[in-house]
Amino acid sequence: MPDACREKISDLWKVNLLGASNAALIKDRYLKVAVKDDTQSHSDARTKLYDTIRQALNLSTDIYRSAFERYKSSVGEPKAEGSFKTIGRMIIGLGNENVLETGLTLHRIYGTPIIPGSALKGLASHYCDQVWGEKDSNYKINQKHHAVIFGTSDDSGHIIFHDAWITPETLTDSLHNDVMTPHHSDYYSSDENIPPTDFDKPIPITFLSIVGTFHIMISCDVSGEEGQKWVDRVFELLTGALKEWGIGGKTSSGYGRMERANQGMAPIGIFPAATRNVQRVKEPRHRKGEVIMVTRVEDPKGRNRLYFVDEDGFSGTVKSEELSSLMIGQSTRLKILGVQPPEGYAFVVPDSTTPSTVKRQGDQRR
Repeated sequence: MPDACREKISDLWKVNLLGASNAALIKDRYLKVAVKDDTQSHSDARTKLYDTIRQALNLSTDIYRSAFERYKSSVGEPKAEGSFKTIGRMIIGLGNENVLETGLTLHRIYGTPIIPGSALKGLASHYCDQVWGEKDSNYKINQKHHAVIFGTSDDSGHIIFHDAWITPETLTDSLHNDVMTPHHSDYYSSDENIPPTDFDKPIPITFLSIVGTFHIMISCDVSGEEGQKWVDRVFELLTGALKEWGIGGKTSSGYGRMERANQGMAPIGIFPAATRNVQRVKEPRHRKGEVIMVTRVEDPKGRNRLYFVDEDGFSGTVKSEELSSLMIGQSTRLKILGVQPPEGYAFVVPDSTTPSTVKRQGDQRR
């Protein structure tokens, strides 16, 4: 970038850039210094950019609310739609071309977080082939059902995956600072075949991740009851893919998982097991002393206790300073101190000597 342009951007930071309301424009065009300028005098440039991006989201809430309502009404029948909340954090567009090392997909006009329909379609297609296809070969790639939904090289599919927009209620404070630390940068980025060693210098890279609720819609180009059946079926497929696999970057590290915001809704479609809504059984499935994987939920009594629920629907609390930072929707291992009505379990944090006999979701006790 010419020095004159760089100076002009610096002047904008001094005058009115803090009043800007398009986070996408700020992210792509208004980094105060060159990205490779790591001198000490500019060490806070990236931090200021992220702070300004978050502030821009807050300033865009009013106009975005009107646009969001138009977006929801723009898709005709047959369709299926619902709100999905992030479980932990999500990264969309991490590898996109950007002025920084890390990208983020934002709406071009409103600058708000968005999940492209192409990303939803790609996730659903792969999940359909790998998971549903194992139970019914018609859902394998290029087979009958998969071709109807996603198309082939000769014919387009009949299901449309629309971009998912973040809800106005969760737009504010939806972007959070995050960090990853590559330990062997030269090994991954150099063309000189430099081997990784214990003497490499870890270099933290900051980026923005997303927490919020997104409105997801799919529709069908076949009208009537037949089209609605396909839409409902594919929506169930996508629900399972988002919950089990996640979307976006770093899903292997737990990012990108999403679940229906209105839990408890009866599953639709042909494979109810594809969505693991917590449904309470008659009796707790676990005994005292077992270590199980549980998920943090809101305290139903509003006391801000550390409250966790198992897949069997029974729940309980635990006292732990180290788990206080665990977000709603995130999972951890807890040891059952006792089984007691009416909630079901009393938990403690397992110590380092506890055997790793974790009861994972879907396991059956023998």
